Amino acid sequence: MKKQKHNFLASFSSDRLLLGICIGLALILWLLVKLSEEFITTRAVKIEYLLPDDRSFVETPPASVMTTVKGTGWNLLSNYFAQEEASIQFNLPEKPSFTINGSILKNKIEQRLGKLDLQDINYDYILLNMEDLDRKRLPIRLVSDLNFALQHQLKDSLKFQPDSVDISGPPSLLGHLTEWPTEPLKMDGIKNSFNSTISLVLPTNQELKLNTDKVMVSIEVEHNTQKDLFIPVQVLNGPDSLNIFPQNIRISCIVGLSNFDQLSGNDFVLEANFKDVSPNSNNNTLPVNLSKVPSFVKQVKLDKESVEYFFVKAE
Repeated sequence: MKKQKHNFLASFSSDRLLLGICIGLALILWLLVKLSEEFITTRAVKIEYLLPDDRSFVETPPASVMTTVKGTGWNLLSNYFAQEEASIQFNLPEKPSFTINGSILKNKIEQRLGKLDLQDINYDYILLNMEDLDRKRLPIRLVSDLNFALQHQLKDSLKFQPDSVDISGPPSLLGHLTEWPTEPLKMDGIKNSFNSTISLVLPTNQELKLNTDKVMVSIEVEHNTQKDLFIPVQVLNGPDSLNIFPQNIRISCIVGLSNFDQLSGNDFVLEANFKDVSPNSNNNTLPVNLSKVPSFVKQVKLDKESVEYFFVKAE
């Protein structure tokens, strides 16, 4: 009984092997027949434009042409493995504009496709507008969200290395540019000075080229503290007989330690304008305005927002 079972299993295994061989041969024959048939498919053909060194495109031209081609499976397969990416080149003259018409495009593409038949392309023509290449130097603008730790602040203006970027391209694209931004720099709880390498925003128009894509930014940080000062109030457009009280107002502000000793009341100007006061007004107060504040101080607060006025009679 055991011997018969063994013969049965051996016979079953050989039948499965034979079936597998037959199926494999059938698939190969089917594939050979299919590859002999003609197919229509699409294929991208890259375009390379060879510009004179001193010229630039006004608008970026198409980088490729989408073609519709026809050929046998064998030819399509052979063309695919023969070249990873089909491409054509055009040497462009020094003219303001140049048109590549459809017939020239097709002729170039047909030379690259070999045995494949070109059926159609997605461009009837390509219009190229060109200008003389120009260059412009622009200052760097840091795009940042910097939050300093308590009692810390920026000591001095930001410093870049390099402090500007050279950008080249057609004059029509360069004319409105006044600065060039960085990628956003976000930091919280800053306590110490630091240097950081940060990327510049890449041009959205491919015809604009930067001479560098990164800059070094230096940020100096210092402690700050509060300082109180008494500032005299200057009266504008008032008669000689006009007097005010108080004549000095205390202000408080936050200043970095590097400027603490140099900061004085002369760095601020407090004004009270009598011009808009009605002669019959029952209100004898004038609002005060802080018209001059040093750039290196912040969080300036006034002890009083107004002063009282009265007239002194001459004896």
